[in-house]
Amino acid sequence: MTIDWAVVFATIAGPILAVWAADIRADRKAQRGRQEWVYRTLVATRGDKLRLDHVEAINNIEFAFPHTKHAQIEDARKIYRAHLRSLGPSSQDQAVRNAWYLTANERFADLLERMAGSLGVPFQRSEILQDSYRPDAHVFQEMQWQNIRGLLLDVLKVGRPINVRLVPDTPPPNGAPP
Repeated sequence: MTIDWAVVFATIAGPILAVWAADIRADRKAQRGRQEWVYRTLVATRGDKLRLDHVEAINNIEFAFPHTKHAQIEDARKIYRAHLRSLGPSSQDQAVRNAWYLTANERFADLLERMAGSLGVPFQRSEILQDSYRPDAHVFQEMQWQNIRGLLLDVLKVGRPINVRLVPDTPPPNGAPP
């Protein structure tokens, strides 16, 4: 009679426990996916920290790596974000700005090192401390965009004039002045 109850219990509890275990496994897999996305995004965008996806990844660290399980990562994140909010990059003194960027890079490397340790990913600090590959054309394009934004702000705020030259739709005949 006890075997009959055991069969009934196993028949009822087995599928329930299997679904419960599958849910736990799916939750862990999703959490690991969030952690890997944050880490990969930060590593991939380390040479261009103004990119929106880099900022989004920084802001998602606390959700991907909850402080209850990842206190060291949370500590490094807080230190890094506090440094990012300091006034160093807006200083007029080039030496202050250079020191600020060096410290920011060190703190960023600390954060990535702790995340890599948590994920079991091989990590070389020297790779993070050195800038990642960024083509000169990207740097040139970014400088052009900054110049365009500056000129546009001058036009909108200061009232800087825009020089316009009108040209005819058809080219002038040979020998005629343009």
